[in-house]
This record gives sequence, structure tokens and C-alpha cells, in this order.
Amino acid sequence: MKHQFLLVTLGLLTLLLSGCAWLYDSGQSAENGSDLSHLDLEIKPFSYTNQAEETVTNEDLEGKYWIADMIFTSCPTVCDLMTPNMLNLQGELEQEGLDVQIVSFSVDPEFDNPDRLKNYGENYGADFSNWHFLTGYSDEEIKELANESFQSTVEKDPEQDDIIHSTKFFLIDPKGNIIRSYDGLENDADPIVEDVKRLSNS
Repeated sequence: MKHQFLLVTLGLLTLLLSGCAWLYDSGQSAENGSDLSHLDLEIKPFSYTNQAEETVTNEDLEGKYWIADMIFTSCPTVCDLMTPNMLNLQGELEQEGLDVQIVSFSVDPEFDNPDRLKNYGENYGADFSNWHFLTGYSDEEIKELANESFQSTVEKDPEQDDIIHSTKFFLIDPKGNIIRSYDGLENDADPIVEDVKRLSNS
């Protein structure tokens, strides 16, 4: 009986210590990187606005590999890990001479206007030359994009004043196919850099 009680207590403690990270759509294995090519996922057409109030479309990104994630500027939890990890990835890709665009879709478009996204990116030290923070759409539109393109969820959690969203980094090929995903909570750029190098040379 004591043994069972101890196991239950440890389980509850683990859950509490993990915070609300379990709510997010991470779905990663121990090895950072999952092949999605067999799912035939592709980016649906879009035309959104970046932090410089410029229009960015899916067609602008065609012809090159690019990486996408989902964040929002008032995120109280996971984005504080994801965005620095993406910044690290941006630096590693640049060091390797890899021309890769980065796109961060805001999952809170009503609040995240271009100015807020610009300030957010600047606070993290993002290089805007190849990193777009996108807004300019409705809540329903980002839910549809997340679901139809990335098979992920965007849902408000009013009790936590939070938005449940994917914590993955997605690699998209030059034709707009979503081919791999990575754990955006892991500060390990090497698997992504190696995949881009391998695919670019194949």
C-alpha cells in the first residue's frame, strides 16, 4: 500500500513539475527529428504580414528550404524556450552558409500586430533579413493553417491565460512540402543543420 502511494505521489509530483508543457503538441521521440514526408503535408496558400508590415506569401518562400514554428509575444511558457532556440538555429545555419528562411506564425494575431512582433524579435536579437514574424489573419485562419498544413492544434486556454500550440520546428522543402519536424524545446540545432545540408546537396 505504501509502495502504491509512493508511486502515485511521484507521478503527481512529476506532472506538477512539468507545468503545462504537456498541453503542447510536442510529440517528439528521444531523437530530435521526425520524418513527415510520408504524410504528404503541404503548406496551404497564404498571404500574411511580417514585422516590417511587408506582405509575405507562400510563393515568396518557394525554391528554398525554410523553417516554421508557432509563437505569440505574450506567451507565458514555451515560447521563451522556442524563440531563443530558433535564434541559435539561425546563427548555426548562417555559419554553415545555408540560405534558409525562418517563419514564425503568431497564434495570437489579434494582439500581435507588426510593431509588437518587431519588438519581440528585437528583444531576442533576431536577424530580420531572413526571419519573418507573421500576423495579419484571424484566429480561425491560423487554426486552419495549423490543422491543415501542420496537423497541429491552436486553442485558447482561458484558465491559464495561454494558447495551446505546437512546439515543433517544421522543415519545408522548396516545393512547399512539410518534410520533417523537430522539438523546438530542445536547444540542439545540429540535427536540423545536418538535414538541410544533406537535402540541399542531394
